[in-house]
Amino acid sequence: MSTQNSEQFIEEDEIDLRELWQTILKGKKTIAIITAIIVSLTFVYALKMPNVYTSKTILIPISKEGGSSLGGLGDLAAMAGISRGGSMSPDTAFNSLLNNYTFMQEFVVKNKILEHHNNPKEDDNYVFALGFRGFYELFKSTADKENIDDEVFKIVKKIKSNMSISSDKKSGLITVSYSDSNRVYPPLIIDAFLRDTSAYLVQNNLNIIDKKLKYFSKEVQNADGFELRQSLSSMISKILQEKVMMKSKDYYQCDVLTVANPAYIKDKSKPKRGLILVVSFITSIILGIFLVFFLEFIKGTKEEESNE
Repeated sequence: MSTQNSEQFIEEDEIDLRELWQTILKGKKTIAIITAIIVSLTFVYALKMPNVYTSKTILIPISKEGGSSLGGLGDLAAMAGISRGGSMSPDTAFNSLLNNYTFMQEFVVKNKILEHHNNPKEDDNYVFALGFRGFYELFKSTADKENIDDEVFKIVKKIKSNMSISSDKKSGLITVSYSDSNRVYPPLIIDAFLRDTSAYLVQNNLNIIDKKLKYFSKEVQNADGFELRQSLSSMISKILQEKVMMKSKDYYQCDVLTVANPAYIKDKSKPKRGLILVVSFITSIILGIFLVFFLEFIKGTKEEESNE
């Protein structure tokens, strides 16, 4: 008995699969039309997007044994709006300032980034697939004039999304990268960002160091005993070494391994147009099959109602 039921279920499943396949074959024109429309629109969209290029600067953080000290960054953390949890590495310090809106607002204004983004000829340097920029020009929209604060806010958000600061756990190397459709621009903004953040961090630490020197110098004058004075003088000497070391670096607590350069014109980081088209093709076929089944379901429902 169970064997007969199993055979019956298999026959019903086979019939259902045949019906499904027949339904797909019946609606192949509909599937083809939907696929052609979606893939064509995706193709236009892919051609409309300019290439995006990424440039990187790689930094070597100096070790504590080399004379660096991050102790002063505890106070800086409070200024930058993050919790105080001991010393911070340079990449953490850079990231804290990247996410500090007040600092980034001043950075945008100081480096005239607003003027750069509002330059109508900025997109002349964009590179497109097949060298065709017709679709980009066709769908290009002119943004409405906004007040300066709103424009700066949007630019700060764009910089934060396009910039990446990371540290390799094994080597300790810090990578600062920036992506933009204008391949000449990333090296400029990376250098400007590192210089401004370094100047800010160094100045804050120098202020802390000066306070330390003032305090220890006063203690040396008031100290009783040769050994205590010698100990305090040694601490003052280390603080002065720290001050000299801090001023000697182009970027805060780091030496430069590689400098950011404009990416090669064929070395785009995105968009992945081939992948976009493949995903669009597969998705359109699935949508087409779904629509065919849906139309067949509606047709079957109407036939049942008419038979009743």
